[in-house]
Amino acid sequence: MEFIEAVKKRRSIHFFTNEKVVDEDLEYVLEASRWVPSAGNAQPWRFIVIRNPDNIHKAWESTTGICDITPQNFIKKAPVIIVVCTDTTAYKGKQSNIKSDLYCIQDSALATMNLLLAACDRGLGACWVGMFREERLRDALKIPTEIKPVAIIPIGHTKSQEKPRPRKPLEELVHYETFGGKSTK
Repeated sequence: MEFIEAVKKRRSIHFFTNEKVVDEDLEYVLEASRWVPSAGNAQPWRFIVIRNPDNIHKAWESTTGICDITPQNFIKKAPVIIVVCTDTTAYKGKQSNIKSDLYCIQDSALATMNLLLAACDRGLGACWVGMFREERLRDALKIPTEIKPVAIIPIGHTKSQEKPRPRKPLEELVHYETFGGKSTK
């Protein structure tokens, strides 16, 4: 049950203090991300760690002007951001039936979730930002064409006391045997 309690503790944090994220905490978060499973053990995830405020600003700019969404200004206030990417060539030639486009995204999403949980475990706030202009981010950070950005993760210390948002009951989310199938207990 401790694991479930730890998962419930994680929040999407939008408020950061000015306190620096120490290298040991950053390495812990990255190490946790590295140990997720991947199809064929291809390990397609790549991480761009950004501390320079100018580069953080460039990454933030990739989130502006999308739809009617307000710019995610909290990104600019984080002392560090990690851009999680995936190597779209990681599965080429591994297995003829592997859907490399899908698997590289799935595997990097797993790495991102571990990153968020590890940040929480270290007492850091973090948030998964998935809405950005890929080409703008790619240009700003000199990301090669075979590497696809998946998420921008601002990380920092926080004083936020975010409360858990409600979750749907399992009965509404879980189906047995077929979609719509009910439990037989």
